Amino acid sequence: MAETKGLKANAISSLESVMLGIGGTAPVYSLSASTASLVAAVGFMGPGSLLYAAIVMFGIAFAFMYLNRWRSDSGASYAWVGRSINPSLGFMSGWALLISTTLFMIAGSLPAGTVTLDLIAPKLANNVLAVTIAGAFWFIAMNILVMIGVEITAKFQKIMTIIEIGILIIITIGALIKFSAHPVHHFSWSWFLPSGFSFSTFVAGSLVAVFYYWGWDVTANLTEETADRHNAPGKGGVYGMICIFLLFELLQVTLQMGMSNVQINKASTNLLPVIGDLIFPRPWGDIAIIAVMISTIATLETSLLQSTRTFFSMGRDQVMNKKFGELHPKFKTPWVSSIVIGIVALVLFVLSTFSSGINSLMTDAINAIGLQIAFYYGLTGFSCAWYYRKVRDGKDVLMRIVWPLAAGIFLWFIAIYDIKQLDLVTNLVGIGSLVIGIFPLMYYRRKYRSSFYTDGLESWNPDFPTQVHDPSIKVEG
Repeated sequence: MAETKGLKANAISSLESVMLGIGGTAPVYSLSASTASLVAAVGFMGPGSLLYAAIVMFGIAFAFMYLNRWRSDSGASYAWVGRSINPSLGFMSGWALLISTTLFMIAGSLPAGTVTLDLIAPKLANNVLAVTIAGAFWFIAMNILVMIGVEITAKFQKIMTIIEIGILIIITIGALIKFSAHPVHHFSWSWFLPSGFSFSTFVAGSLVAVFYYWGWDVTANLTEETADRHNAPGKGGVYGMICIFLLFELLQVTLQMGMSNVQINKASTNLLPVIGDLIFPRPWGDIAIIAVMISTIATLETSLLQSTRTFFSMGRDQVMNKKFGELHPKFKTPWVSSIVIGIVALVLFVLSTFSSGINSLMTDAINAIGLQIAFYYGLTGFSCAWYYRKVRDGKDVLMRIVWPLAAGIFLWFIAIYDIKQLDLVTNLVGIGSLVIGIFPLMYYRRKYRSSFYTDGLESWNPDFPTQVHDPSIKVEG
């Protein structure tokens, strides 16, 4: 007998999927929160880092698109890696996403707290305790919204993304006009050239740039709730990548024309509001603060969507606690996952108040998350190449095997290389939290003896090139 155990189908349109892909990356937040770290790593070569990281990210975006055509599963990377390469590696891929999104509750909420206080109590904007409390407020609000239902969440995200991009365009135009007239640094094509990097700065910049782009893959975690689920989520991720790549490059160039490296570092996670004050008179500069707030809130929401859907898929497959696979009877959302993530994140909020400063906390968090992103994105690239290894058409060989495989190798390489360059605390957080995943893997594998670990692996079959899998249908008896 077939039993339906899925999320709410067709709740998200194709357009909303693209908007979620853009909103998941949070262009304004990424620029405001990460530019200081990128400039510290590579100096003037920020535009080049973003360009080369984008080439890699498109390889992973294509991997997500093609793997979703085969297996439209809210677990995304967890399910693809587990069913094509190795179930235990699949678990660890899912675990990496869960850990990175949970850590992001700190990295994402701090800028939200900073800009909120910058609007209502500027003197507290650099107080770690005050910023943490304000950020925790926004996190709790977004967690409640995610639990209420994916339809209202998607509509909220669409509105927020449209406002965010609109404000970003206004800021960009204003900055180009002002900074072109009196640039701190004149534009140079050398900012994009490989010759401007040393080997170590190239790798360090790549790890930060990967964090910039992270988040577009939320479309894959919402695939079971999206119309045309085998096609729209993958295309949403790719289209989202195109939009954010163009925005990142334009804004990074503009920032470097108008600000010194010292100014960028001093602005820290408050960079866009500082830009707003430079190009617009008060109070019009506050639109940058509003943009950062909207962007940060939106990306908190998409991170919660990613983690709760991954938990749901893993709980449904019984590789994690079965409670995670339960849906709220009214809202049809993974409510248990939302509660657990909320509790863990609030504990991390408390611990973050002991940090010596917001800037150092953000840098450590971004680098640690970068390692975890490289791990599960890389595994997804390997999974795509391995699943489609029997493809022979020239274009498909490039798009489904060569590009995803090369992207995965590059991501793993920069992660392994950077481990030696990062400090002990960052490595303990980034790698240690990954290693911890071995314990729930072993515990639940022994407890439930899930068929996820014993079912045969799958690969693309040229005799059935359009084969698909629907994980929401379980055959019982």
